[in-house]
Order: sequence, then C-alpha cells, then structure tokens
Amino acid sequence: MSTTSTRRSSQHSPIRSETTVVIDDDNTTKPEFIYGGPFIKVEKPSPFLNTATPINIQLQGTFKKSFAYYSLKERLPVILTKTIDYLAREGSKIKSAHGASDDDIRGLIQYITKLKNDLMTNKKYELLTVDTPEAKRWNEWISAAENQYYFTNVWVFSECYVYRRLIEGCELSKGLKDFDPFEEQKEKSFVNSLEAMCAVADKLVTMLDPSDKDKRKADFISLLKICLWANKCDLSLSMGEQVSMNSDGNNVKNIIDPFQMVVDFKDKLLVDDSGKIADLVVAKAEAMAKTIEGNTNLKAKCSCHRLATLAGMPLCKQECSEEQKPSEVAEATEDSQEAQPPPCPAKMTTPQTVMFDIVCDNAGYELFTDLCVANFLVSQGIVRKVRFHVKRIPWFVSDVTPKDFKHVISSCAQANYSREIPVETKPEGETEAEPEEKNSEEPRSINSNNLRSLGETWNKYVEDGTFVVMCDDFWTSPHVYKDMKRYAPHLYRSLQFTSSALFKGDLNYRKLLGERNWNPTVSFESALQGFMPTPLFALRTVKADLICGLPKGKWEQLNGIDEKWMETGDYGLIQLCAKSEALKVSDRPCPQYGDTCFGDQCATGMLMHIL
Repeated sequence: MSTTSTRRSSQHSPIRSETTVVIDDDNTTKPEFIYGGPFIKVEKPSPFLNTATPINIQLQGTFKKSFAYYSLKERLPVILTKTIDYLAREGSKIKSAHGASDDDIRGLIQYITKLKNDLMTNKKYELLTVDTPEAKRWNEWISAAENQYYFTNVWVFSECYVYRRLIEGCELSKGLKDFDPFEEQKEKSFVNSLEAMCAVADKLVTMLDPSDKDKRKADFISLLKICLWANKCDLSLSMGEQVSMNSDGNNVKNIIDPFQMVVDFKDKLLVDDSGKIADLVVAKAEAMAKTIEGNTNLKAKCSCHRLATLAGMPLCKQECSEEQKPSEVAEATEDSQEAQPPPCPAKMTTPQTVMFDIVCDNAGYELFTDLCVANFLVSQGIVRKVRFHVKRIPWFVSDVTPKDFKHVISSCAQANYSREIPVETKPEGETEAEPEEKNSEEPRSINSNNLRSLGETWNKYVEDGTFVVMCDDFWTSPHVYKDMKRYAPHLYRSLQFTSSALFKGDLNYRKLLGERNWNPTVSFESALQGFMPTPLFALRTVKADLICGLPKGKWEQLNGIDEKWMETGDYGLIQLCAKSEALKVSDRPCPQYGDTCFGDQCATGMLMHIL
C-alpha cells in the first residue's frame, strides 16, 4: 500500500487534512516468497487511472485527476475528522443538549472513525443496521450496485452513502438519535451572513407591492441572481469552514451588498436564462390559474374504483365515511364547487391551486434568498403557494432540514443587528474637501428592521399554508433524477402539480445531469435525460467537474485560464428547461390506499400528502 500525496493548492483546498488517505495505488501484489527463489512482485490490473473523467462517463473516484477522486480522498475524510473533533471538544455541551452519556459520545466517535478508515482504504460498503423501511431500501440499493466500493462506484452514490452512514451512527446511539453533527456550523453561517440578509431585506421590501410588468420582471431577475450567488455559501465545499459573503472574499469596511455581487460577478455567469425564466414562471402560473378556474370535474364521490381495479386491489366497500350518511354526500355534491372535497390525487389531472416549488440546497443565507424569491412570487400574485423540498436528515454539511427551515425563519423574525459605517477620511497628504463637501456625505447604516418584518411574514405564511415544507426520502437517496419515476413515482407526480420548479445548488445539478460528464455544449434539456415533471430551472455555482449548455469554445477558454475552475464555486449557471410531461391519470392508486377506501376522507388525506 502506498500513500497518495495531496494534489491541490490551498486555493482549492481551504482546509488541509492532517489525515493521510491510503488507497491501493501500487497495483501489485505483495512480494511472495518462493521456496528456493527470490521475492516476486506480481502485476495486477489497476482500478485507478491518472486521467480526468472521460466525456459521457459517470463521475467516480477511479479517475485521479477528477474532483470525485479529490473529494473522496481529501474532502470527505476532513469532514468526518471535523465531526470527530467536534464531538471530542464539545462533548459536555452535546451531552447536556441531548441528554446523552459519555458512552454515547465515545460510541459515535468510534463509529465515525471506522467509517472514515473504511473510506480511506476503499473498503466495500457495509449494509445499514438501523431497522427502518428507508434503511432497508438503502440496503437493497447497496446490494444491487454493480460496484460496492467507495472509489470505484459512482461518486454521488458513495458520497450519499457516507452521509447516510454518518447519520446512522447518530440513529444507533441511544442519546444522540436527534443529533445534527453540522448544527453548530449552520448556525454560525447564519450569524455571519446577517448583514447580507439585512441588505437584501431592505431591497426586497421595495419589490413586494404589485408592480407593472417590466418592473416585476426586472425585480424577479435580480432576486434570481441573488439566489444564485448565495449558493457560494456551501459548507460541504469548504469542508465546514465559514464562507465569506464579501464579493472579494475579504473583510471590508463597506456594507456587504449582495446586489453589488451580482454586478461584480456578471462575467462569471456562464449561462443566463433568467429573463426566459421570469417570463415562463408568470406564463405558466397564469395558464394554471385559468385551468383551475375553468375546471368543473371536481367530484365528492371517491374515484379510486378504476385505479384499484387496474392494480388488482379491493374496491371501495362504501362511498362515504362511517360518520357520513349517503344523503349527506348527495347534499355535498349539490353544493358549490368550492365546498366539494377534491377527487383522489391519483386521478386528478388539474392542480387545486397555483404552486411553485423550490428544491432547496443550503441552509442559512441561501435558504433566506430562497424565501425572498418565494415571498416575491406570492406578494406579486403570481402563485398562491410555495413548496420547499428539504432533506429529512442532516446532509452534505449545510443542506436544509425541517429544523433548519424553522430556525432560519424564527432567527430572521428575532434578528437584532445594527451597524453604522463611518465616512471614510482621506489619506494623509490628500487635499481636504471644502466644508460643504465634507458634510454632504452622511454616515451609512444598516439594521435588521426589515429582516424582522420579513421573518414575521414568513411565520404567518407557514402557519396558513402559503409556505409548505416537504421532505421525501428520495432527496437523500443515491439516485439521480432521471430515475425518480422508478424509485419515487409519488414524488415525481407531486412535482407535476406545480407550475414550475427551481432546483438549487451543485448536488441537485449533478443529479439532474445524471452524474455524467457531458460534452459541455450539450443542451440542458438533453442532459436531463427525460426528467421533465414540470418546467424546471437550475441555479448553481460550479463546484464539480460536470456541466452542460455552454457556448461553443467557452469550456476550452476557461480551462486554459485555470484547469480547476469548475471546483471553486466562482462561476454560475442559470439554466431552463421549459418542456414538461403532461399530468395524466396515474396508473397507480394513491400511496395511502389500503384495503378499504373511505371516500372523500381518502381523497382529502392524500391531497395533503401530494400537495
């Protein structure tokens, strides 16, 4: 076994790992002693190639000049090491917060240490041992994988597997079942971004009143770009180190202005479909509103019969609940359309309300900007509901969980921040300004008044159902999105009920593109490989070496400047696929359908699940 040296400069590796990652780069057997003869080294095939990922091949750790190799070799071990250090350093605080014991802390440290060592030595995946339906599905996927080793399987599978195993270590601990290893880092990231959030909040409140078409479009485009560059705040890429929101990465005296970042990074936005997106979101929402208004097919009667027959399941034995008499059902059907319960969503082909979906990435400042976009769409009357898809468990260091979602909104509502920026004095030796010129420049200040107001509004939106938080196990599965219909058909159908969807961040982008190293000029639509539940667009700062939709020659030009440009997060993409699959009657009964269908109660319950 040989030690693989670090190949990155500090520019691409903010944290230098003190852990040596050992994988088999020697590619020979150990010398065997032959009786009466010499030691003999026997060559064997090598799984590792000293190249970048070839075009049209899925990303994996076997290509030693790829970001996948670097991530598995260096980034993930550092993240695991930081988690171990955190448990050891803050054990008393963690025990107090969770009612855990010393044995719980020691047990989790030992679990993560073994996981790190297995990764470092490219061991075979182990099955999960926690006894849940989701863990059993994971074990099925692991067993079915063609290659079950960290470096030689598809990168996204191995990376997701490591995070899932990390959380399993918490789940198996009696006192740390609800422990989030990354909670402290996410909270610090939020606090460090307060000033940027205050600046955006001050600007957003001027955009919320209904406005004319041109201003509305311009404001929407500005918010999309703010939302894009917020994706630079990725604690997974920085291996847990806090990310500065200053456009130049340095501490400056001026107020941090994310809108200035949009200007400063203009030349680093490689694909900009924001204008097309602004038009499409409004057009699709208006078309959906007209369809809903004109729909007269809502029935009080349960509509599971035909679907149950197709699936070979029992038919409804009654068309109303035990508490509801048939005469009451008849009366309900004569009431106004608004009073009638909706049909079973498995049969619905028209949504019940105009919705917009955001598939979230990072918590903290990035989630704040997602909320700003959602607030804008609701306030402008473009949509009536926004669904936020988040991770059920802690994921990729800074990804949003339901707890993070609540924390960001409540922290905004309780924010208390104020800073005054003094007028800069001229350097010694420069001519002093005239008295009247001196007094013409007022000190600049920033505070959290508007941020608190937004937080209070968002709390109300959550309470009244305008903002809905959803988490599906598919988002923390190892599967790419072209396979969603196979592994999570209910989620795919749920996405079909929205007017359009925004996918945030690099992991979502990798899964949208099937973790495949496309030719950089291949269109975004082609790279989706048929994943089109609704018109969708992706906002992503480039943090992994796969991309699509670039103008001819752009990839070669950037590669000539810096061969690692795709790993820094300094470049961005806003890409649109306007096509979508039509919403049809499902070929499956709703997931909550059982031996007995309880009429409109079945329909109403499932409606809440899918919408």
